[in-house]
Amino acid sequence: MTLRAVGRIVACCLLLATGAPRARAESLLAQVLGRGTLRVAITPGNPPWCSVDPSGKLVGYDVQIADTLAKALGVKLQFIRTDTAGRVAQLQAHRADVTISTFTPTLDRMKTIAFTDPYSIDGMQVLVRADSGITTVQQIPKGARIGVGRGSTLEAAIARNIPQARIVEFPGNADIAQAIASHQVDAIAANNGMITTTFKNGHGQYTLIPKLMGIEDDAIGLPQGDFTWWLWLNQFVHKINTDGTNYRLYEKWFGQAPPPFVTRPPS
Repeated sequence: MTLRAVGRIVACCLLLATGAPRARAESLLAQVLGRGTLRVAITPGNPPWCSVDPSGKLVGYDVQIADTLAKALGVKLQFIRTDTAGRVAQLQAHRADVTISTFTPTLDRMKTIAFTDPYSIDGMQVLVRADSGITTVQQIPKGARIGVGRGSTLEAAIARNIPQARIVEFPGNADIAQAIASHQVDAIAANNGMITTTFKNGHGQYTLIPKLMGIEDDAIGLPQGDFTWWLWLNQFVHKINTDGTNYRLYEKWFGQAPPPFVTRPPS
């Protein structure tokens, strides 16, 4: 190797070493701390995860997870209300710092955004009208319309479990609840928390099909390529999963013990 070639290699190494810090974008962690506000994309109309109370305030399990996160950061909390598909879009456009909204990591989603470890799980469940006489997914007739949130993971579950049905997409869970009430669809599919709440609030209008179509993890979504932000958020999830915080919140909103990876508070 000639001295000129060696000189070029050394110059390139020096350029990379001195230029990398300037080229690297500031982590979202530093941006959130500097801004003093955490922007959280969330989907209302999804009780008990997130809904709107009579005063217009967001309430629910995911709302309290977001509030706990903002307090851990020592910043104010700003919610960005979005629909099901918008959870990804808000992160890609950098309008939101995180998404906390019954958000399941999938290989397809992870091509464009990142996720923490899970802080919860949910089951995929179906609700039909009581006058249909249907009690199992096998009884759902061919061509029946099933409402799902656009951009959710329900389409694949329905294709596996109810291939005879026809999927009708709506922006979010609030829309599918309205769709079955107004007879726009014959059934709806969503996470079991939302489906159970809709069933209870229906006062006999609906039948809950008890068998789940699968169980999914729920995690915090964030933009890709920010290791510092991901590492901090992942440590936050680990902390609330092991110090009793998440256990208490889950029991409060779902009335039952959380998944096994969430630790009971010390007695």
